[in-house]
Amino acid sequence: MEGKIIFIAVLIIALIAAVILAANVSAFRNWLVYAVTEAEAKFGGKTGKLKLRYVYDLAVEAFPVLAKTLPFSFFSWAVDAALLIMRGMIEDNKQIADIVSKKEEDA
Repeated sequence: MEGKIIFIAVLIIALIAAVILAANVSAFRNWLVYAVTEAEAKFGGKTGKLKLRYVYDLAVEAFPVLAKTLPFSFFSWAVDAALLIMRGMIEDNKQIADIVSKKEEDA
């Protein structure tokens, strides 16, 4: 009986941790789309490594624990995924495309 209570308590704690982690990952992913959009607007095309470094530096500042616990290879993959989302947003919404291209012209 005591073993079942411990098992249920551990299961509940694990579920709560999973929900918190999922919320943080979602927030990080959304922030990452914003960060890559800013990097694209700031540096323009053909500057992939510079933009990756810029976004990484922003991530370390905004999410110090997450940025320090993720391997850089995973972070790079997440940036690539965010870039795909950003490009889709630019293709689907002319106003977003105009904002990004205007920031490129101002830089």
